[in-house]
Amino acid sequence: MKSNLLRSAAALLFVFFAWSAQPAGAQDGVSSGGTADARVVGDHVLVRVVLSTEKFHKETHLVLDYNDEQPLRIYNCILGAVEYGEGEETIKILADGLRIEVPKEGVQASSECTLFLKNLSGQYSVELKDVDVSAILGGPVLREYALGMNLAEGEVTFTPAAEARVEDAMLWAQSIITGLRTTDNGRVLAPLSIGERDRSLMAFNTAGYHSYINAALAGGLGYPFGDVPDIAFGLGDQRVPLSGMAALFPADFSQDQALASDWLVVPGLSLWTAFRLEINPLQGYLALEPVVDTNFSEADFEFYSAAVSRDRDALRSYHKSNPDDRNVAEAAELMFALGLEENVPVEEQLEAVNYRLSTTLDRMKSGWLKETLEPLFLAQDRDERSELIVALAEEALEYISRSDDPGLRQDLQLILGDRYLQAGEAEQAWKYFLAAGFSGDPQKESLVRHELGRVYEALGRHRRAYSNYQRAASPLLEGPPNLKDSARAGMERLKPLLEEDDSLVVEAGR
Repeated sequence: MKSNLLRSAAALLFVFFAWSAQPAGAQDGVSSGGTADARVVGDHVLVRVVLSTEKFHKETHLVLDYNDEQPLRIYNCILGAVEYGEGEETIKILADGLRIEVPKEGVQASSECTLFLKNLSGQYSVELKDVDVSAILGGPVLREYALGMNLAEGEVTFTPAAEARVEDAMLWAQSIITGLRTTDNGRVLAPLSIGERDRSLMAFNTAGYHSYINAALAGGLGYPFGDVPDIAFGLGDQRVPLSGMAALFPADFSQDQALASDWLVVPGLSLWTAFRLEINPLQGYLALEPVVDTNFSEADFEFYSAAVSRDRDALRSYHKSNPDDRNVAEAAELMFALGLEENVPVEEQLEAVNYRLSTTLDRMKSGWLKETLEPLFLAQDRDERSELIVALAEEALEYISRSDDPGLRQDLQLILGDRYLQAGEAEQAWKYFLAAGFSGDPQKESLVRHELGRVYEALGRHRRAYSNYQRAASPLLEGPPNLKDSARAGMERLKPLLEEDDSLVVEAGR
């Protein structure tokens, strides 16, 4: 309790000092921007801030995502705690030297981003010093500023777009790229050139590590693996080399509705960490200064080439050559997905799984395995995948005692019970269903009782089966209608097999 009070007091002091450090205009509600420390963690740009209103204060990290269509998204359970003072119209984003205000109507629940924020917080809790990631600052806010990023120095700046002076950027930038434009959906495009004559477009992006190149355009130029030479930011005298600064990942832009077939490159942090930049869509310029000679990674290129070729052997070779590379997890997941398409033996699929687990914290291994097997278990062809599902679930249980979500145990036991029952191994299924009954989630009791009914019916223990179906069908337990219907159907099947005066049958008939 004492440590919690100390942390709360420290957060409040942080808010007060950040607030009092602002000029008077900012305290009156003007979003003044400023400068903040930034870190690249988990392939995203994170800024440690305090989210603040008159009645709410939370120290957290937020993600800078230039292409997120919402102004500010906050983790669902955190957003539920946000309260505003009487007449207060904005939530404040505060750090030492930074103040940004977002109108409360622009603050949304994270919804589909919830799992992403949770995993980012969990995977990198040590690097983040146990300060979670609970918000995403999106394009509608970021485009209101001349956004400066010098990620090599760990700094971001927010200068109100109308106040930013291109003359100030000229003092440090190698080149000022002009001719930026913004699409109807908010994507900011900048000109690129290939050699001296050919022109194309780059779509600005701050999220993710990979820098993508349009596979169709790169292939048309004769470079299917993305290593197109002499691509540059800008045109003519503005040109700043892009080729060779980072490996480019060929991607099918036609498969993503957010991309356009005439864009050549969508840069990621593999490229931006090599530059100091300032982007100002309002005034139509991108200022660039290289801070390293190159970020090109041979391991990136090897992975990208294997991924483009959809070659499991090439991915295996990449893993063996680069066991500690940053792309190992993604390459393993691709190897697993290709194995599903090719229907390779379970032993080969587990090879990909082991590559993935080698990069996963022990406390998150069960969660990843469940996320991987669940779509297989819910698919219509799950019977064809039973052996693989069982192998993944049993592997997940090996790590459950170290999991940060021990409630997964019951889900895994229910899945294993179902698969063993489907395989005709009722005794083994019974052991898992019975264990699930002791795992104790009251919201799943109806499901557990239904599954015990199924396995007791398969074992010929009709009275026990009837009793469990009866409990599953009870209105006192929550459960979906189809499960209740199935439980009642089980009771009807078993009723003729019980004595007419059996207390269970008598009770059910009342």
